[in-house]
Amino acid sequence: MHSKITALLVFIVFLGLTSCATLPPPAQNQDSSWAQRSKTLSQIQQWHLQGAIGIRTPEDNLSATLTWEQQQNQHYILSLWGPLGTQSFTLKGEPHQVMLTLSDGREWKASSPEALIEQQLHWRLPVSSLYYWIRGLPVPRLLAQKQFDAYHHLTVLNQQGWTIQFLRYASINGIDLPTKITLTYPQLSVKIVITQWQKLN
Repeated sequence: MHSKITALLVFIVFLGLTSCATLPPPAQNQDSSWAQRSKTLSQIQQWHLQGAIGIRTPEDNLSATLTWEQQQNQHYILSLWGPLGTQSFTLKGEPHQVMLTLSDGREWKASSPEALIEQQLHWRLPVSSLYYWIRGLPVPRLLAQKQFDAYHHLTVLNQQGWTIQFLRYASINGIDLPTKITLTYPQLSVKIVITQWQKLN
């Protein structure tokens, strides 16, 4: 019964975000090549985004509100809260150290966010790779299979065992950025809907 209720909450969250999001459509500039687009996206190293995330594992379906404050030099604050309940958490990243804080105040530290989340929450979230994927970029210098649309937006990416689908883009300050992404890994599915991009530089 609990899993059915949680699954319904996930559906309601994403249905609401899809219907209420007011981000402008992508520019669809056919003159912008992938080389030009990837160079522009790579120059974005600071941002604040808001949205929602859904995580499906063999054991449960989880959903939460998502905020991500990214600064230069590997400093970031990534927060998930909402129906995750006691697993609501904040990740604070600094060079060579990440701290995980749960909603009840418990804290842990580790050298990587992936290890910390898997050890304490028992599921995967590829935060280090999401730094690139969230902008519509592959992780540099790693093997990747890429598919594009007619406007040179990345639509499907296979990298590090993950399949990432970029289902929707929006034009933010003249730059097309992803607003709906799904990530799949064996026995794991992650869905991200972004409703607001801010502070791009």
